Amino acid sequence: MTAADPGMGSSAGSGQATRAPARRTESVAVRYLPAVISVPLGPTTAFVVRDRSAILIDTGNPGDEMAILAAMRRACIRPDEVSLILVTHGHPDNYGSADALRELTGAPVAVHEADAGAMRLGFDGLRFPAGLIPRLMRFAGGRKTVPGSGGVEPDIVVRGIADLAAFGVRGRIVPTPGHTSGSISVLVAGGTAIVGDLLSALFPGGRPRLPFRMDDPAAARRSLRTLLAFGPERVYGAHGGPWRGTEVLRWFGNGR
Repeated sequence: MTAADPGMGSSAGSGQATRAPARRTESVAVRYLPAVISVPLGPTTAFVVRDRSAILIDTGNPGDEMAILAAMRRACIRPDEVSLILVTHGHPDNYGSADALRELTGAPVAVHEADAGAMRLGFDGLRFPAGLIPRLMRFAGGRKTVPGSGGVEPDIVVRGIADLAAFGVRGRIVPTPGHTSGSISVLVAGGTAIVGDLLSALFPGGRPRLPFRMDDPAAARRSLRTLLAFGPERVYGAHGGPWRGTEVLRWFGNGR
């Protein structure tokens, strides 16, 4: 430098120590994990996963769309931020509002190919419920169509493990058949699993159990072991939870 900056003075010959220039601190990029927002809808629960964009997992019963949009507003999520509506399995309490939310958000609806037919036709129920309580409910009959549930035509059919990066969410879809043949779960970055009806609870805060109604109980147990192998830290179900991954492992890790 040949001249001092105006107003700053010069240190030459002043006898004062020259102050070292302030060191610039490099900015560190902050990384955020995806947020999982539970949306209680009476007997069932839907979920919104917010990352670079948002995906909706399950849609509750017919008529639940306004409650889901209200929960999104509280979380400051606009309808046009939803990039995907993912149905965990083909029962109306999981896809019941999918058509309405597709219209309101513009997002495509996805379901596993094994449950796509039931969702198209609006079927509810399973042919062969498992367990004592479902046997007491058999008087209601087998597979039937629920009045008012309608059918939903999927835009996307899932066939296997699928990455959600294309929809702006760090996570993947994992087929977890058992409750239905096309049941799926979602593994979200950060250690969260959203499992639909693969697990349920008898009452709020209750321990994780396999669902009362299952197409294939043995397949459900295999699916749960597959899911636990990913080491989820927190597990959300449509009918219970969340549970710590260690709690689920304690109940089911030995193949029970």
